[in-house]
Amino acid sequence: MSNYKKHESRRITPWTDINQKTPLQEFLDNRNTLDYETRHKQLLLSRSDEAKLLNSFEPEACRYCKSVSFIRYGKLKNGENRFFCKDCGKYFSVVTNTIFDNHKIPISEWMEFMLGVFRCQSFSSISKTLRIAYTTTKYWMNKLFLLLKDYQDDIVLSGVVQLDETFYKVIRSDIQTKESGLQYRGLSRNQICIGIACDATKTFCKVAGFGKPIQKSIFETFSNHIAEGSMVIHDEEKAHAKLIVDLKLSETTFNSRLLKGLSDKDNPLDPINKRCGLLKKFLGAHSGFDRDDLDGYLNLFAFICNPPSNHFMKVEYLLSVALKTPNLLKYRDYYSN
Repeated sequence: MSNYKKHESRRITPWTDINQKTPLQEFLDNRNTLDYETRHKQLLLSRSDEAKLLNSFEPEACRYCKSVSFIRYGKLKNGENRFFCKDCGKYFSVVTNTIFDNHKIPISEWMEFMLGVFRCQSFSSISKTLRIAYTTTKYWMNKLFLLLKDYQDDIVLSGVVQLDETFYKVIRSDIQTKESGLQYRGLSRNQICIGIACDATKTFCKVAGFGKPIQKSIFETFSNHIAEGSMVIHDEEKAHAKLIVDLKLSETTFNSRLLKGLSDKDNPLDPINKRCGLLKKFLGAHSGFDRDDLDGYLNLFAFICNPPSNHFMKVEYLLSVALKTPNLLKYRDYYSN
C-alpha cells in the first residue's frame, strides 16, 4: 500500500483563490502569505551558510563505488565542493547518496524538525511550525529511522537494571476478532509487547512479540543487552525467569499491585514506570503510524532518552552521521511503497 496521502499546502487558506473576500478573510489570507514568504526568504539566506557547512566535511570514499581514489574537482553552483572518482569515473559531493541528496529544503530546517521530534510533537504540529507538507515531515521521519537503524545494537545495560514490558495496540485494520465479532480482551494478540529496560544512564527497548510475554521472547529481546551478573529490579513477571537464570542475574522483585498509590519518590519501580509512560506519550503523538515502522520509533525513543541530554547535541550527532554515512531514501521511492 502506498505511503502517500494528500494533504493541503501550508501556503494557502480557504480564501486564497476567492476574489470577493471579507476584510477579515483578506487580513488572514494576507497574514498567512506574508508569514510564509518571510520564512522562505530566510531559508534562502541560510543556503549560503549551508555550503560552508558542507565544505567542512570531507568524504572518506566515493559515494558510488566506495573507492578512496578520488580528487576534489571544482565546485557546484551552490559553492559546494565537487569530487571526481578515478575508479568509477563519477562526480559526487558530500551529500551524494545521503539523506540530503537532491534536497530542496535547506539542511538548517532539520534542526527545528529534530527538536520538534525530541519534544514529542506530532507530524501535524511539526509541519505547521516549519510550514512544510505533512508528507515531507513523514518522509523526513523515515530518514531519521535510517540514521538510527543500528543505534541500539551495541547498547548493554549493567549494574542495577530495571526491566518491564508495556503494550501498544495494533493498528485498527490489523485487529483480530472472535467469531462473534468481539475483540479479544486483555493482553491478546492485538497488543504489541514492547520490552523496555534501563540502568543508571541508558535505556533499551525492543518489540518482544504479541500479547502476554513469554520466557523465550524476553530472553531473545534482552540477552545481548544486559551484562551478565547485573542486578535486575522487576515486577515478579514470570517471563523474566530464563533471562535471569541464563545471564546469572541477581534480582529484586516487587508486586506492582502493592505499589499502586505510592508517590514517585517512594516507588522503587518509578524509573522504569516513567520510561514506559514516556514511550506511550511518544508513540501517542504519532498514534496512526504504520506498525511496520515500530522498530524505527523505538530506536528513536532510545536515542531521545539516552545521553547526551542536550537536544542540540543530539542534533549535532545526527547531522554529522547523516553527512558521513550513505543512506539514500528517495521521496518517490518511499511514497511508491
